[in-house]
Amino acid sequence: MRTPLLRALALGLAAGARGTLGPCAPLWARARDEGRVGGRCLAALTVAGEMLGDKTPAVPARTEGPGLLFRAFSGAWGGTLLARRTGASVPLTAGICALTAPVGATLGVGWRSWWGERRPDCQGALMEDAVALSLARYAVRRS
Repeated sequence: MRTPLLRALALGLAAGARGTLGPCAPLWARARDEGRVGGRCLAALTVAGEMLGDKTPAVPARTEGPGLLFRAFSGAWGGTLLARRTGASVPLTAGICALTAPVGATLGVGWRSWWGERRPDCQGALMEDAVALSLARYAVRRS
């Protein structure tokens, strides 16, 4: 059984790595549960767009100013949607996600920096994507 705390931590870390995962993971899960293919496609395309954009050097740092604030907001929004979906406490879940998102952003940047010193950065970015998607999937997976 997945506890609300673990789900919130996972979604917050995922939102820190890829900001769109905060709200899009719970929205995708709701669309899946309601059988709405269009909703799932829109959520998936939004996340895919960020993942592609993340690979370009022009993207601003996610651990500074607006980038970090966006991740925290994304985590809070996703936490609110997750709590409503699972029946957990909205303030607690949103708060955990918002506070965990900057941690996910910092860990992701650290990982990419460490990996980029040894191998091509794109490989590290793809692995970061896989971890973020796995965390988001864990958070919204059916019990």
